[in-house]
Amino acid sequence: MQEQLIKSIPLDNGQVLNIYDASKKIAGDRWQVNLVARMVISVNEILLENNATNPPITEIKQALGDTVEYENKKQRNFIDEKEKPTVFTDLLDTFIKYSVPYLSHPDFPKRFIIKKYHEHKKYIPR
Repeated sequence: MQEQLIKSIPLDNGQVLNIYDASKKIAGDRWQVNLVARMVISVNEILLENNATNPPITEIKQALGDTVEYENKKQRNFIDEKEKPTVFTDLLDTFIKYSVPYLSHPDFPKRFIIKKYHEHKKYIPR
């Protein structure tokens, strides 16, 4: 099964979080229930705040491109087909309850981009 967009959630920080059902049948009436949360963040987000500790925007764009993708996957294995909708709904409700407030924080986009930039720089061979 391909990913199916279930919900788009506009966040307080101006971002949009998309929730997908990427569940797949694994054997007989058993499923691997997969929830994928994805958000594309513009690197320009860090321009909103002048901060001498941030790397130059041109350097970040050169390393990461114009956008950075946040992705979080939740998975449950060997779920009975009859239980699949309930399990997916539970995954979704839990994700929304605990993750959406964090992802909605005004500083999340900037911090995420800076984190990805530092990860990128750490793994570049010199």
